[in-house]
Amino acid sequence: MIRMSVKMVSLVAFAAGTIGGCAVRMHSRSPAASAPPPAQPAPVAAQPAPQPPPPSPPPPAPPPARTTEAPPPQPPPPAHVPPGQIRREEVHQRNAERKAEHQADKADRKAEKADRKDDKRDEKADRKDDKQDKKDDKADRKDDKQDKKDDKADRKDEHMAEKADRKDDKQDKGRGKGKK
Repeated sequence: MIRMSVKMVSLVAFAAGTIGGCAVRMHSRSPAASAPPPAQPAPVAAQPAPQPPPPSPPPPAPPPARTTEAPPPQPPPPAHVPPGQIRREEVHQRNAERKAEHQADKADRKAEKADRKDDKRDEKADRKDDKQDKKDDKADRKDDKQDKKDDKADRKDEHMAEKADRKDDKQDKGRGKGKK
């Protein structure tokens, strides 16, 4: 019974759609309905004529154009494409967007890592240069110390030689005439 009523309803809906008329109203308009509306009565002379409304302000300027371009909307798929395939394509598109976003993030991280690596390499080179400078300074100080030590030894040798000469001179001269 339900099956038969469903068929009847679908038949009536099909017939109403093909005929082109409304299911509620199936007759055409009467000639009186197509006549223009009656004219408005003339205003009474005792009443002043209403003033026309003040001119409206000019419409606001359109908003500035967007700088980012939105992708054009995709046309609807043909009617014969199953909805599962449509969803599949949407999923593929979302995955592609996510992948592109991930690739961009990955490229940013890689660039940051390369910058950090360059900075670290520069710092290491600076530390190595500082270490070499300290080593060179230490070697220079050591050479200066050795030179001072050698100079001191030379002065001491000269002083001892002079002292020995004075002592010999003193012995040669004697202490005076003394008893004889």
